Amino acid sequence: MTTYVRTDPQIADTFLAGTLPARLKDLHQQIANVLPDIVRVGVFLVDADQARLTTWADSEDRVLPCPSGLASLPGNPALSRCGASGSAQTTFIRIDPALEWAAGERTCPLIAMPVSRGRSFYGFLVIESDPAVALPAHDIRELLAWGPLAASLLAQSIESVHTLIGTTRFALDFTLTRDRETGEHQLRLRDYILALATELSAAHGLGEEFIAELALFGPLHDIGKVGIPDAILLKPGRFEAHEWELMKEHVTLGHSMVERLIQDFRLHDTPGMQTLHDVVAWHHECLDGSGYPYGIHGDAIPMSARIVSTADVFDALTCQRPYKRPWSLDDALTQLQTLAGDKLDRDCVDAMFHARKRIEAIWQQHATGAPPTAG
Repeated sequence: MTTYVRTDPQIADTFLAGTLPARLKDLHQQIANVLPDIVRVGVFLVDADQARLTTWADSEDRVLPCPSGLASLPGNPALSRCGASGSAQTTFIRIDPALEWAAGERTCPLIAMPVSRGRSFYGFLVIESDPAVALPAHDIRELLAWGPLAASLLAQSIESVHTLIGTTRFALDFTLTRDRETGEHQLRLRDYILALATELSAAHGLGEEFIAELALFGPLHDIGKVGIPDAILLKPGRFEAHEWELMKEHVTLGHSMVERLIQDFRLHDTPGMQTLHDVVAWHHECLDGSGYPYGIHGDAIPMSARIVSTADVFDALTCQRPYKRPWSLDDALTQLQTLAGDKLDRDCVDAMFHARKRIEAIWQQHATGAPPTAG
């Protein structure tokens, strides 16, 4: 079956690209404080084979896929020399097609330098000047002197995002190993989140980068279940009242874990951490304040948590449990409509109805045991 869902590497790449403009803005500001004629800095990311340019991101908040006709690295001689030599390129007798596309008509590519760390090569940092101003030689020498440091800092930032993505994958794998149902729930939820957030994107201004971020971190909403005793977590039947109260503690356990993670590793400004915090802490809250564990309500519940909550309830209804049969998709969607406005966000529920075909394709894919879309 063909599915619309993006693969896990695509989600990760989109998230990574979305983190770059903020870092590039910082680099540009530092350069512009000394050389005001530098008007923009950007980066071309390369694919895993280092043969094609995949994405352009810059200090003007642009994140764009490189046009396929310009993406071949051999078709961009200056960038190819830069990558092969491992050193900056400053003379563009004939501007590379990709560099010309990124510059448009308002900037001029001045210097390109490799962005790498150890054996990992991520792409090219590009410094662009005002095309109406010819920079003196000593300014260019100054850029060449400290430019590699800027590229190294950018590489370090990219590597930290790769580490974060790897950590989330490890957490998902760990959960799958301990409790297969919770692990498979996370995989299903990721796909439902993608469908739901994509449907909501136009009305709520959700960019691709946020959608990718939510797809990466939303499935970790139940991470606190690692602290729930096996006798409760793996119980095949319904919970007794006291067991249910213990199970509900997974939210506060997960919330504490995330706050410790952010505090101990100083991740306050790390991309994705706010989304991770919100979905772990608030995914069982309800609009009318009847949720748990904090009883917050209305607009106090972030959109990220509302999306995860809606997908979470839908998945719980449509999945087999030892104590219940799975609900049909129609019955589950009808139940969501009953909960809309009081328990669940009405826009999120409406989006589930509008994305019905995509939701059904995801449900069938997982129900039939088709390979999950994780890469």
